[in-house]
Amino acid sequence: MFYYTSVFAYHNLESVMATEERSFKTQDFTVPSNGSGKTIQVRISEPNLTSENLGLETWAASHILASQLHHIGPKIQFPAPSSDVLPILELGAGTGLVGVTAATLWKQPVVLTDLAPLVPALDANIDLNSEGLKTADTHMEAGTLDWKHPTTLIVKDQQQPQTQAHVIFAADTIYSEEHPELLANVILKWLVKDKEARFIIAYPLRVCYIDYIREMWERLEEGGLEAFEEGREEASQDLFNDERLVEWSVWRWNNI
Repeated sequence: MFYYTSVFAYHNLESVMATEERSFKTQDFTVPSNGSGKTIQVRISEPNLTSENLGLETWAASHILASQLHHIGPKIQFPAPSSDVLPILELGAGTGLVGVTAATLWKQPVVLTDLAPLVPALDANIDLNSEGLKTADTHMEAGTLDWKHPTTLIVKDQQQPQTQAHVIFAADTIYSEEHPELLANVILKWLVKDKEARFIIAYPLRVCYIDYIREMWERLEEGGLEAFEEGREEASQDLFNDERLVEWSVWRWNNI
């Protein structure tokens, strides 16, 4: 996930993606589909962006969170389709691994969001997994949601009618001092007030960001949410070089 707070950085990213000679690497990620050893393959393409030290890749937290969905999903009851509430929203989706996995396993529509310059990469990964989505009889879209003004979801240049979501994902989205407040505000604004609604997050246990994580927890708890399931997993050394220890948690409203 990329969240740039300066206008210069945002347009710099957009410029790099538009002008750099594009090359891609495509990788199949294996994630569990049940507790009996069955798996699915999620195909992810990552543009190699080397200019200005930018990179778009799948991080360990995304793979760990995707790998937990087979046992988290059966515990969530989704309501009947609604024009006002999205079944699943992913924030800072990056390459979209978590959202694609959720759509495939849970058979629910998913909207992936990130910065506008990254949306084409998300669309590409949705297309790469079209067969799995077809088998699951569901669909996905990608768009933008400004964390500083989280009132409007934009998909394909169109404002969407939904302003809430039943499930919200966030993987590795906290790495600056403003992220705890921004992310908590988005969650408290978008998570529908329902006893079955869930916020599901994963993040690497970076020492330098632990205070940000604590602040996020405090803000979510002050806003009326509680973490009722959590765990720690270490990502495969074959897939990831560093930041492999990841913590995840599932949140719900505590006063409903």
